[in-house]
Amino acid sequence: MTLQTDAYLEIDVDDTTAVFRFRENLSDTGEVTKDYLLSNRGQYLREAYDIGTDLLPDDVADADLESRKGYHVDGGMGAYKTSLTLEAGIGDLWGDGSSDPSDESSVTKYDATGSNLRAMRQVLEYCIAQSPTDSTAPARLHIGEWTNGDYSNGAGAFERPKPLAITEARVTRSADDPSAIEVSLEGTWTSTFPDVDILGAVEDGLDELGELIPDY
Repeated sequence: MTLQTDAYLEIDVDDTTAVFRFRENLSDTGEVTKDYLLSNRGQYLREAYDIGTDLLPDDVADADLESRKGYHVDGGMGAYKTSLTLEAGIGDLWGDGSSDPSDESSVTKYDATGSNLRAMRQVLEYCIAQSPTDSTAPARLHIGEWTNGDYSNGAGAFERPKPLAITEARVTRSADDPSAIEVSLEGTWTSTFPDVDILGAVEDGLDELGELIPDY
C-alpha cells in the first residue's frame, strides 16, 4: 500500500535527520519544463535544405519541411517541480525525535513533535534553512508511488522517495483552523552526487584549468 493520504518529508540537517509528517488537507502538483538542447534553432537545420545545401543526410532532407517547424533534441535539461500545500497540527511527527512528545514544553531545534504550533513552524523553517537540500543532501519526499516503504506497507512504483532541492517554503497559521499551521513547499527533483568530495573535485579542476592558462 503506497502513500495516498499521507506524505513524509525527510531533511538532513547537521548530523541528524528530521522527518515531518503531512496528512491534513494535503495537495500536491507537479510541473515538468524542458529546455531542449536543440529547439527553435533546429529550424536552421531544416532551412539549410531550402537554400540548396547538400550537407544534410538524405533521411533529413526528405523529411517534412513545412515552415515554422524545426528539429528538437532533448538533452535532459529542464526541471521537474513539485508543489505541496498542507496543514499540520499538534501531535504530528515533527522532527528527529529529540524532544519529548508528551511534554508540550519540550522542544529542540530539530524537533517539535507534540509541541505548540509556533514551535512547529520555527523548527520546520530552521531545518529547511540549515539544510542544503541540494545534490549533496537532498530532501526526500515520500508520497504516492515515490516511496521505498519506510512509512508504508510496501515500496511504490519508483521504489524510492523523490529527492528534492527545496526552493521555497512558507509556513503560516491556518486562517480556517486555529489549531493548525499551513505549509506551502516548492521543490525541484534533483540528482544526488556520489559519496565524494564534490567541492574539492571542482576546486582541483579549476586549479588544473588555471595552470593551462598562460600568464601575460
